[in-house]
Amino acid sequence: MDILMSQTDLGKNVYPGKIELDGSRIDFSGEGLIIRSGETRKLLSPFLDVEYIAGKAERVEKIKGFFSLYSFINAGYHIEILKGYKLDRPLIINQYSSNKRSRINEYNYIFLGEDSAATIVFDYSNEDESETIHSRVTEIQVADNAVANIIKLQRGNNSSLNLDYNTAEVYGAGEINWYTIEVGSRESISSYHTELKGYGSGGFLSSIYFVDQERDFDLNYTMELTGARSLGRIESRGVLMDKARKMFRGNLIFNTGAVRADGSEKETVLLLSPEARSETIPALYCGEEDVSGEHAASAGRISDKQLYYLMSRGLSLSEARRVLVESSLNPLIERIPLLEIREIINEEIQRRLYDE
Repeated sequence: MDILMSQTDLGKNVYPGKIELDGSRIDFSGEGLIIRSGETRKLLSPFLDVEYIAGKAERVEKIKGFFSLYSFINAGYHIEILKGYKLDRPLIINQYSSNKRSRINEYNYIFLGEDSAATIVFDYSNEDESETIHSRVTEIQVADNAVANIIKLQRGNNSSLNLDYNTAEVYGAGEINWYTIEVGSRESISSYHTELKGYGSGGFLSSIYFVDQERDFDLNYTMELTGARSLGRIESRGVLMDKARKMFRGNLIFNTGAVRADGSEKETVLLLSPEARSETIPALYCGEEDVSGEHAASAGRISDKQLYYLMSRGLSLSEARRVLVESSLNPLIERIPLLEIREIINEEIQRRLYDE
């Protein structure tokens, strides 16, 4: 992504086709939009909880060691979209890790006022192959009739540990659309917990992952429906190859008062190697009678019949595999509202698929 706006230009309140931040400090207040660098305070990751790190002695020690030295926030933003303001271009936040910036403890707070709207992109990558640890916590509040589109693209290097904890509270008839893309890092633990508090509130999470080599991903998604007639959806599509491992935990929670709420979760996994491991734990908790809830999960391998069909039409083996991977992931990739992000995802998948 080319940076179209510097921090200085943003201070002049001149908006081009998109707004990009490079992780450096800023204090901006303009019409309908406030962006400030995050506060400096102590922040320990919720991933220190045994639920996320049990049975992984090396991971436990690495995470504990990180927070013993880097317990204070050193990155992140406070972002407010004011009442009635609709940000008509994406806000893109690029956070780079490198050998000079290898330990990051990030906190982001995002608030969308009533009748507002915004698309915010977090793009996490590495500038080199140095070993890095990046912990982040993002808290979001969405007011009545506001719409938040949050895109998180994680493409760390082969030596990085990614810790990404996200929460959202949605009030009134507000709506949040999560788009989470995991295509990097040696180890990645992510969690998205959305609470739909308002009458008619909506929460939609689209999860895309591509896990190759010996990468280890833990994906934790919770949709908590509290408001009457709230609507929650979790859909995840992924591909595993080589000796990769993935754990998916999906939770649908219907609280008392969520009358006629509607929730669903679904995961589809394509396995490209007999050595890849996919574990899925869907769960549904119901504290209200008049609700609709469902969950489904499926995992399958590419069949010889599928490959033969495509190769009989002139495709090579690698091309046939690429077509099947794309057909598996594209239903969610096409939902992402920014073409530029869709192109980056496709390039990353192709690079990893062909080990380029």
